[in-house]
Amino acid sequence: MTCHSKSLPLANNRRTKPTFSSPVSSSSVSSPSPHLARVVMEDLPQHLMLDILRRLGDSADVARCRTVSKALNSAARDVRSVALLCSLSRYLKSRSPDTEPLLPPFKSLVASAILSWRSVDSISIGIDKSLAASVEEMEEDESADDMYLMDAGFVAGWLPRVCEGLMALSISDFWVQSCWRRSDVLALLSSCCRSLRELELKNAWLSVDGLNPLPTLTSLTLEYIRLDDEDLSKICTCFPLLQVLNLCGVGGLKEPKIRLPDLRSCQWTVSNVPLTLAIYAPRLVKLTLKCIKPRSLILETPALSDFNLSIVQADDLQVKDLISLKSLKLDSPFLYNLITAFPSGETVEKLTLNTEFSSDVEEMISPDLLFKTFPNVSSLTLGPGAWSRLWPSPGGWEGSVEMKSLKGIVACMVVSRIDVAQSFIASILDKCTNLSEFTILVHQQHADSNLLSNLTNRCTAGWPRLKWKFGVFKEATKGYGFTGGWDIVWQRQAFKGAR
Repeated sequence: MTCHSKSLPLANNRRTKPTFSSPVSSSSVSSPSPHLARVVMEDLPQHLMLDILRRLGDSADVARCRTVSKALNSAARDVRSVALLCSLSRYLKSRSPDTEPLLPPFKSLVASAILSWRSVDSISIGIDKSLAASVEEMEEDESADDMYLMDAGFVAGWLPRVCEGLMALSISDFWVQSCWRRSDVLALLSSCCRSLRELELKNAWLSVDGLNPLPTLTSLTLEYIRLDDEDLSKICTCFPLLQVLNLCGVGGLKEPKIRLPDLRSCQWTVSNVPLTLAIYAPRLVKLTLKCIKPRSLILETPALSDFNLSIVQADDLQVKDLISLKSLKLDSPFLYNLITAFPSGETVEKLTLNTEFSSDVEEMISPDLLFKTFPNVSSLTLGPGAWSRLWPSPGGWEGSVEMKSLKGIVACMVVSRIDVAQSFIASILDKCTNLSEFTILVHQQHADSNLLSNLTNRCTAGWPRLKWKFGVFKEATKGYGFTGGWDIVWQRQAFKGAR
């Protein structure tokens, strides 16, 4: 395209309407032809095509790309990861007389996909969330084995081909078919995969018979797995260099013990009621532990700095000095007993408390107890139930202990009367003389616009030096008898009160 007035001065250009030699049809430039698109794709450098294919999360999509051109087919052979999940839609089609003959069995699809790659360093196979959520409706399928993915015979059909370079493996089984079959897949993996670093197994009954030491493994995740105490002990023995251990809903344990000298991070959700829980991990830094009512809880974790504990009750809490603890979250219906049983928290800087709502005077927590136990906290978060346990008497809080190190507070409140909430805030500020930021989250059921507006005006006018935040929260879903925590619905941008 050419412009006839391009040589005119700027002043003239403002008055002169440019003319063009010939208009170009929008349809002629809207999109390239399929042939041109194919040519351009094939002309891409090999490493760019490989990078594109690696970004595809499903190996079925990679397989489709292989049929488009020879160049993509060649590049796809260098993709080193396989990811295949069976969806609810695919499962239902495999059970329908009309569509079942048209679909290859999922296990054969998995095996052929893995074997078609030159080398593989990561494999993720299983069922997706939609199918997992509907598993209770499919009990009639328990006698079949077409979705039993931890069948040692099935895994042995493809694992020897890829085991040499395999570094990460994830298998999420179909619980209906796997829960009553004891799988020997651990023994097979430990004998073949000498380079395996990350292992994730879900929804199965595992055997440790024949388990061999696997010193390369540094990360292990077991979700909804059936194990016995001796099985967990053998896993710790055979995987001695684990740095990350995640146990969620591992059933069958009565007196489980974790002994791992190199463990750094652990998440453990205990679904049953064991007699004793014990963790011996001298290098453990981060621990999230959810349990119900163990008779005894033993922790020997001197390097622990981030501890999230949700527990209903423990008769015997044996926690040795946590000299490195910086962040602590406690969630328990018996929060007072848990705080009094907790060892000195002088190193704690970030504290989060949550519990159930209670008007029982015996369960109230005095600020003196809280501030003496955790004297150096700079950030305090009070969950939906914890604020009620700290609620002062009509005469205010008694005691002379001040929290001079505290800089910020987040309080989740159920506010029905503004004056009562304001009295609570004033009582806190009397104890926390160096506080600089206060966040108030009001329960969603009581968060009407007038209440929030009045609360905002009173707080910013009464304490103008503070930075205030206001928002709304809702309680999260409960589980295993715990409070479930809370979720922030929305939160206003921080601002300082008008002076």
